[in-house]
Amino acid sequence: MLTLHIIAGSFLLLFGIGALSFAKGTTKHRWSGNLFFLSMLVMAGSAALFNGGLTMALLTLYYGSTAWAVVLRKERSVGAFEFIAMLVIIYISFDLFYFVYTATELSATFKTIFTLHAVIAAMAACLDAKMILSGGLSGKHRMVRHTWRACFALLGAVMSFSANTSDSWPDFIDSNALIYLMIGVLFYWVIRVLFTNWYNQITDVLGSSVLLKRLMMIRRPANSE
Repeated sequence: MLTLHIIAGSFLLLFGIGALSFAKGTTKHRWSGNLFFLSMLVMAGSAALFNGGLTMALLTLYYGSTAWAVVLRKERSVGAFEFIAMLVIIYISFDLFYFVYTATELSATFKTIFTLHAVIAAMAACLDAKMILSGGLSGKHRMVRHTWRACFALLGAVMSFSANTSDSWPDFIDSNALIYLMIGVLFYWVIRVLFTNWYNQITDVLGSSVLLKRLMMIRRPANSE
């Protein structure tokens, strides 16, 4: 089980980096994202069985699955999945807060880490509730939901990798360097999607793509019938 977990985690890192590297909306980006999601399912499932704990595995699964689902669902639409996901993250947030404030042998560093996870989980639950009440998301807000949740799922894998390999890093390199880099990438994409013209530019490129025009031409005869 440990071997399966390590292999799945390695593929998750590989495909996650690929999804971040390839141009958004391209076939390579979509394939990398789908394989990232499948690797995450295996990694989270094996982690739950191997460690005997469900909460952190559910946390990773929540971020990855909600990031994946938002691009599959039509704009301005929600369903049972979003409601169930909100209930799951509410449970995770309460469970993490309870764990932090009842643990007696938890170091200050880990207490801070788990508290941050609990706070961000509570924020995610509030965003889920807002999305459900508004009937879904569209435009750049839909894209930023996909982006930050996918990055956060990848951040969890990076944190696990750094923690388990910290003794193998050279003395002149901070073992948390990848964590800092991933946090920087997360904020970079959130800011770029929300506060720049990037979303409009990529929408224009994809909207004028030859592939999309061909798909529209294929659909026209069917619609005309």
